[in-house]
Amino acid sequence: MPRRRGRPPADSAGDVEARLLAAATRLFLERGYDGTSCDQVALDAGAGKASIYARYANKAALFSAVIDRLLTGSPAQDTVAEDRSLDERLAAVGMQVVEDALAPDALALLRLLVTELPRLGDGARADKLFWQSGVRRVAQVIALHEPGAAAMAMAMNVADQFIDTVLAPLLLRAMLGEPVAAIVAGAPARIAAGIAMLRATGALELRTFDDEIGITPGQIV
Repeated sequence: MPRRRGRPPADSAGDVEARLLAAATRLFLERGYDGTSCDQVALDAGAGKASIYARYANKAALFSAVIDRLLTGSPAQDTVAEDRSLDERLAAVGMQVVEDALAPDALALLRLLVTELPRLGDGARADKLFWQSGVRRVAQVIALHEPGAAAMAMAMNVADQFIDTVLAPLLLRAMLGEPVAAIVAGAPARIAAGIAMLRATGALELRTFDDEIGITPGQIV
């Protein structure tokens, strides 16, 4: 039976964005960047053209959203026990981020991203587009006990260092053809080394979110 096209009924409007991103993911992987159009994504998702252009300014914005969706994970996925130490929380979420980034679809999109970077605008950078979601996920876990804009801003800075140290080398190895299973197996050691480096440089010490040493916002200088 042919797939039904056209505008979705009102009771399914809430999942329009999910269907658009699922369709876009499939089309980008099957047809590449050039072979995918926003109109075709809307058609395959059973949504009107207005639905896609109301959410994404152009194909580059849609492509960025597809990458973000693959790497964002779910709130339940990144839930870690609140009574665990900061290092334990970092190790747990770091492994989750690595496994998501090394999934087959994610790697295929990374290869496509590297090829298409010149078309995505002057501000497009592979590191920002591909692992910004990982930075946010790690920052949320770092700042678990210290809600607020100030703590999150500091956590984002540390998370960026963590992702750059841990994830970037693993992705490069995967892009160069090393078996993903071997990379994943060695990831815990890489993550532990990344945490140790952040400790050694003081990045995890003089922060409000370090519950292990009991620093409070008023003590930061």
